[in-house]
Amino acid sequence: MTRKSPICRHLNSRNPELHPDRFRLFILVYFSLTGILLVTMWALLSNSIIPIDAISLSSSGTSVRALYLASFFHKEPVHLLVNILMFSLLGIWLIIQTRIFRKLNIRSYLYPVIACLLFITILPISISSALLILPMLHLENIAGFSGIICAVFGMICVMISCAVWKKFESIRVLTGTLLYSTAVYLLLPFAEIQNASAAIPNAAHRIGFLYGVIITWLIGAALTTPAKKRVYLYLILLVAIFLLPILLLGITLLT
Repeated sequence: MTRKSPICRHLNSRNPELHPDRFRLFILVYFSLTGILLVTMWALLSNSIIPIDAISLSSSGTSVRALYLASFFHKEPVHLLVNILMFSLLGIWLIIQTRIFRKLNIRSYLYPVIACLLFITILPISISSALLILPMLHLENIAGFSGIICAVFGMICVMISCAVWKKFESIRVLTGTLLYSTAVYLLLPFAEIQNASAAIPNAAHRIGFLYGVIITWLIGAALTTPAKKRVYLYLILLVAIFLLPILLLGITLLT
């Protein structure tokens, strides 16, 4: 008999399933507040209430505040509108997706909720750090919300795989997620904005998408695996992928 980890026993005793209606409410609130935040940030920037230098990414040195806020600012209004539109469409799709999943008796929505919260709390710093350590970018401007949007897109790919093949740690889920993710990753360049300005670094799309896939899978696997050692392994990997680009950036700035 497989011994369950303390985390798994706690979740099982508390019923980790999140009802689709509550998930839809969460999505409505989450996407609405985030959209309002993006518009507010743009207004503050365009009216010079917050100077662009305070939130610009620079390879020569960037504050922690700028690393976080850069993902929420847009210099170009068109960039802001496109990102809000895409973000809204993903939110609408997630609500529709719950209706589709209902026929498959899917009720496990806890892992995408945790993933969405991480996307707007910790992930912006990791994406900004990853962009700065890429030698070919030479960023001197703000990045925009595109990376976070693509992270949500990656999360959706994992959700579809889990809905079809049920168990996170199964070969089918891993294979399905890999196939979906690879197809989307290869198609991303065709949907990217062709802009010579560093204000819209398309590399953020790919980095965000990969983060979304990996983060969502690790959270789902940690919540559902019955093996104690694997729970801790998944959690360690989750922390590591967040911290790795930040640590690499710190080493780069110190040398």
